[in-house]
Amino acid sequence: MKISEDTINSIAQLLPQTNIATNASTTEHQRDYSVEELALAANTTVRNIRAYQDRGVLPPPALQGRKGIYSNLHLSRLRLIANLLDRGYTLSSIRELISALEEGVGLSEVLGIESALNSPWTNEAPTTIGMTDLVKMFGSKLTPSAIKTAHDLGLFSISGTELRVSSMNTLKVAEELCATGIPLDELLDILRMMRGNVQRVANEFVKLVSRHVLEPYAEQKIPPPEELPKIAELVWKLRPLAEKVVDAELGRAMEIAAGQFLADTLESIMDDLPKDSPYRR
Repeated sequence: MKISEDTINSIAQLLPQTNIATNASTTEHQRDYSVEELALAANTTVRNIRAYQDRGVLPPPALQGRKGIYSNLHLSRLRLIANLLDRGYTLSSIRELISALEEGVGLSEVLGIESALNSPWTNEAPTTIGMTDLVKMFGSKLTPSAIKTAHDLGLFSISGTELRVSSMNTLKVAEELCATGIPLDELLDILRMMRGNVQRVANEFVKLVSRHVLEPYAEQKIPPPEELPKIAELVWKLRPLAEKVVDAELGRAMEIAAGQFLADTLESIMDDLPKDSPYRR
């Protein structure tokens, strides 16, 4: 996922700057803000500004008497915070990122980690289809409860009569299974259950890397700059490895489940055979 130009520009203002002369045009654009004016300029609220200061992601204002005076630096910081929050960062991670930038960690290294973590983990792009297309796919199995469940699971978002489908492959698999007579609601129940299990596995994978790769830097806010490319490379390597493990284990589990089902079916058939059948045990 590409980081926006606005975010990069905001981050750049936090980097250590040397030998930069202040010219007249720069001075003209510097201005002071009250907290209310700053909130209006940043499209946020005074309450948020206070909260950001309490959490350490926004520096306190300068004081003129008992009045707090904010500057363009505060406005730039607020815009950066908004950009990163929109991208899914927490205030804690934003605080660490800003601290690292202010301490001189290279922007390219930080963005390398950001790209490794936040780039899509699948090559499948979202697809837009009409609600009528969805009805054609599932027919009478497309109940109101199924639509709500699918939406809650993030399979698609709804805008008017159009759907933005996150994974058309998943939807097509569900269509094929429903065509065999399987209710859509029950398929979605299995997907919900699978989501929980897969998420737990993903969490353990990440914890594994955290314990054995990042643990040496536990006392530091962020690993040394020279280590960041190695960590980003490790995350990229983790992607296909995790997929291979999940595929292999799912195949093994399906083999066991299918074998058990076949064994149970054969046993049921044997029990139904006449007592004098030569095939009875």
